[in-house]
Amino acid sequence: MKPVFLSIAFMSWVTFAFGQGAVGPVRFQPGSDVLLRAQSPSPGPGATDKGNKEVIGQGLTMLHTGNPNSLFWKENMDISGAGQLVNADFLWDGSSKILYAFGRITLRCTRGFKTDDLNVLLGIYGKRNFLSKPVGSGWWLVSLEKDQCDAPQAGLYGCKFSQSGQQLACGRMELNPGINDMEVVDAVRF
Repeated sequence: MKPVFLSIAFMSWVTFAFGQGAVGPVRFQPGSDVLLRAQSPSPGPGATDKGNKEVIGQGLTMLHTGNPNSLFWKENMDISGAGQLVNADFLWDGSSKILYAFGRITLRCTRGFKTDDLNVLLGIYGKRNFLSKPVGSGWWLVSLEKDQCDAPQAGLYGCKFSQSGQQLACGRMELNPGINDMEVVDAVRF
């Protein structure tokens, strides 16, 4: 009986320790409004600065789609799902079928109570996207300095997420220029 009890106790500990899901460097989960927008990626009634661009973001959180005909607009939206409205930038790349959103948001580090104003860039896969990813799934990232929110080195950090916004994999991220998509290149536990 003791070996069975120890095995069950050990498996329970492993499930608790490693089954918590992926955790990013900051407390962020894409808002439901922005996830739904990927299903019908067009400016809302209050959108401004409508036009065509191929670039979204600022600094290290900037992405070039390579498509100068991508639809661009600005819109007040809660992209973080925390009730924090921001004047977000949106870019719909109709050739790859990916909706990008960018905004500056006050976010709390995963560990502790420190907050920072950070640029957040999201990529959300739309219907018939060229990567065949589930609609509404995607990734988000922020640019961090070394030791900011426990980042082991300066760079881009974020998470891949499911259609429901659940974080699947988190860590240091890099752009794969061949497909204009972000990848977790170094899994970091925050």
